[in-house]
Amino acid sequence: MTSYTVMKGDNLWHIAGMQDVYSNPYEWPLIYKANAGKIKDPDLIFPGENLTINQDASTMEIDAAIYHAKRRGAWKLGHPTSSDLKYLKESAASFLKAK
Repeated sequence: MTSYTVMKGDNLWHIAGMQDVYSNPYEWPLIYKANAGKIKDPDLIFPGENLTINQDASTMEIDAAIYHAKRRGAWKLGHPTSSDLKYLKESAASFLKAK
């Protein structure tokens, strides 16, 4: 695990797409899950927050994150979606099994 300090204008999509992080913006749910105690809404992160970056995610965890990112659905700022909450709650295997 490594960490990243949020800068003004950052979002999870941008951070996940950075070459030093995952190089794939669709993997943003991995950051969300690793920081579930800090991030209440994945669409709201704030400058100065120190986020944990999980560099040891399994292939199944990466697949679940990408699946969630691509199928998340409509969202409203300030409120995590029901699919966000389901993603946080379930293991990668359970999450993918339900698809």
